[in-house]
Amino acid sequence: MNSLGQARGTARQLVRLARDGHFDTVSGIVHLLTDPAMQQHELLRQVLAELVHAAASMMVRQIGGVGPNTAVVLDLRKTDGSVVDIDQLEPEVRAVVRALLAEVNGHPEDAAEQISLALAGDPCPMVDGIVLVLVWTICAMAWCEDHDEPAPRWLTATAA
Repeated sequence: MNSLGQARGTARQLVRLARDGHFDTVSGIVHLLTDPAMQQHELLRQVLAELVHAAASMMVRQIGGVGPNTAVVLDLRKTDGSVVDIDQLEPEVRAVVRALLAEVNGHPEDAAEQISLALAGDPCPMVDGIVLVLVWTICAMAWCEDHDEPAPRWLTATAA
């Protein structure tokens, strides 16, 4: 299996497990991916890039597309509904948020740079960043299913 296939397979597995409520298993896989001793840095980069791209493409579908004179922003909120200041996030999580925004706004090279910044940081906050991307991806997939919109083909096996 090539590296893209492995990354998509890992991402698909994480999404499927999370959708099925197997959060301990997801946590274990994510911790293995972020553990420097496991030397999975390149796989982690590709998994994160594939999840960001998938979430972004489905989000763009939700808003009916983006054009040259539009910009998409995120309204980040805590579970209590209060606003999250992006500058108060851990640098790794902030970079993941910015990667998604860059991808949604049609700047994949900037998304790749933000992913590199996230991966250069501490593994613990990186786990939070991966979980955040999983949540975005799962929510976007649910919207696609509810509105008869296609999810990225490589993720469709997780919809069942």
